[in-house]
Amino acid sequence: MSIFARSPYIIEISETGQEGSKIELRLWNGTGSAPTDPQYILSKLIPASNNVNTYYNISPYIREYITWNVRQQIYNTTPDSETTQWCNVQVKRYKLDAGVYTLLSTTTYKAFDGFGYYEQGYNPNLYSVTTVLHDQGTFTYAYDSSINPSSNNAYRGGHVTVLTDTLYRARYTNLRTGAVTTVNISSLTPTLKDVYRVHPNNYADGNKLQIGTLSGITFTSLWEATFKPNLNCRYTPVLCDFVNQYGAWQRTWFYAASNNILSVENTKYNLMQSTFPNYNTLEGQTKSFNTNGKNSIKVNTDWVDESYNNLLKQLMLSERILINSLPATLKTQSTELFKNINQKTINYQLEFDFSYNTINNVI
Repeated sequence: MSIFARSPYIIEISETGQEGSKIELRLWNGTGSAPTDPQYILSKLIPASNNVNTYYNISPYIREYITWNVRQQIYNTTPDSETTQWCNVQVKRYKLDAGVYTLLSTTTYKAFDGFGYYEQGYNPNLYSVTTVLHDQGTFTYAYDSSINPSSNNAYRGGHVTVLTDTLYRARYTNLRTGAVTTVNISSLTPTLKDVYRVHPNNYADGNKLQIGTLSGITFTSLWEATFKPNLNCRYTPVLCDFVNQYGAWQRTWFYAASNNILSVENTKYNLMQSTFPNYNTLEGQTKSFNTNGKNSIKVNTDWVDESYNNLLKQLMLSERILINSLPATLKTQSTELFKNINQKTINYQLEFDFSYNTINNVI
């Protein structure tokens, strides 16, 4: 069971005759066991004798245990995901009856910094068949023939985060030759792994990636997406990594023209002349201080189809973005989500502010 903590996750306790309730929250990162003592204990009395329902939103407590200070650059391996980017949650539910708390249930979840849309209702389950924290569909990446993806951590394909279990495999089908490569990503216990989207053998051609299970010689696909190289970049592509709706890193590229912008801010004050009335003409009458700058970048997607809209929505709603591996925030606050039927060719222009001052003034 999973929790996507940017949306409320509601725990309900509604037992006949209860006077109140409480929950104990235990949160921890990694694969260890639950802490002995709970980090949080939340309790409530019932609103009335004819309304015994009690509810707890546990999402705000979960988000304290998730950080995004690391982005793995994988290129020839499928390592475990960074443990700081998700957390385990154990919820113990109790009812209060005659002044005594009675344990009702103990449930353990994996929690991610993702979100559901309003239309998906409360406590959204963002995957029902497989546990891949990435949309299905067709995606592109900026191909560079000078990069050897088997030995260079500048590999551009990106990765998908997968909650694996026994029998899990990643199957890659080369888009040009049809050659199939299968990678064992199974684990004895449910484990989050970062799986490269494009196998190094397929870097120049692209591939279809399927995540599924292998039983004997039978492979059952549970999730699939296609990743194609962009071989005709007229401009220098701009790399964008962002935390998507599922609470995992996702990679996209902007292929068309981009522009770098520098804006400067300072404070000015009037000078008192050091000599008067025979003043120094080099001195001036005003001076600036606390001068610093902010960098931003305007990018264009190049021509995309209507299916790009879902990725764009997740990017615009993301709270963690890297542009060319530097922290940024999206300055563009609104955009029309075009439809192919209305506009045959679709190009989106976005502007990002880099999240730091041009002059280093970190203290």
